[in-house]
Amino acid sequence: MPRQPTLYKRERNAWRVMKRRCLEPRFKDFHRYGGAGISISPRWLDFSHFLADLGPAPTQAHWLGRLDVLGNYELGNCRWTTQPEQERRRVYCRRVALRGQTVTAAEAGRLPGQPTRNSVLRRQASGLPLENPPAAKLYRASLWLTHQGETLPLPEWARRIGLPNSVLWARIKRGWSMEKA
Repeated sequence: MPRQPTLYKRERNAWRVMKRRCLEPRFKDFHRYGGAGISISPRWLDFSHFLADLGPAPTQAHWLGRLDVLGNYELGNCRWTTQPEQERRRVYCRRVALRGQTVTAAEAGRLPGQPTRNSVLRRQASGLPLENPPAAKLYRASLWLTHQGETLPLPEWARRIGLPNSVLWARIKRGWSMEKA
């Protein structure tokens, strides 16, 4: 007889990993969770209570996430979240103040007009302002392109379009116009 797909497979896997992280010293990430003092609500040791409290994941793209990454797995601190949301909350994410907000360096590096994540961190470490970085100095060796009256370095155009630098560069080298690229 064929095996039927397990109901709440995503939720059950999240529950199992949560328990392994906090309760099994041989688990690869135990030192970051149970070994660091993060525990699980006793109620959540039973899957039915865990599912009753959190409900099913809204989509297959949602993970079990903790709002306070140093807090325990318990009702007030957990919810279903997307991977990018959870990654922003990680302890080791480097944060910068930009335009009145605190964002990760990676997020700042993806904003229009900003250099890469590493350049953002170097500017912060040097005490340079993160707002309006001097593009000419950061991209002095780069190819500069003009499109619709705006001249920017190739990495900035690639970031705006949403392409890797190498793809945009290859298209320009093949003779593509900026509109086509």
